[in-house]
Amino acid sequence: MKLTSRRPRRALGAALLAAALPLVAVSTALASTTESGCTVSPLRPVFDHVNSAGVKVIRYNMTVTCDAGRTVEIEQHVHEADTINADDHITTSNRLRFFGSTDTVTMWLENSLPDTEIGDEEMYQHVSFRVTSNGVTSPWTDWEDSPEQQFSK
Repeated sequence: MKLTSRRPRRALGAALLAAALPLVAVSTALASTTESGCTVSPLRPVFDHVNSAGVKVIRYNMTVTCDAGRTVEIEQHVHEADTINADDHITTSNRLRFFGSTDTVTMWLENSLPDTEIGDEEMYQHVSFRVTSNGVTSPWTDWEDSPEQQFSK
């Protein structure tokens, strides 16, 4: 009797788990864009350290994978998200990297946590890139946003 009463519960549990798994996969997926042999994935900002002025420094990582012989030019913007007003633009970084061989690297920008409002700051990065190979340069990609991360001051 006990064995048969557990089967419906196990089936229900398995059905609930199967329904939840696609939602977990969607919520943890990384944003990334691929263009002309390179893929750039902006990652969620992370706390790095406290500077000598006592201000938190946030690190904005991105993974970059390129085929051999590619030069990637990346434009990276740091923003603080606002729900009522437009998001605050904090800083911009532009850089080039040549890939002599196929590789994946982590590139980053470190920036002091801004003080744009009362309460916590919700930070994210916004990236676009283009690729040059054999003298041909691709158009700039659409902008890709990282997930937001909340930081207390």
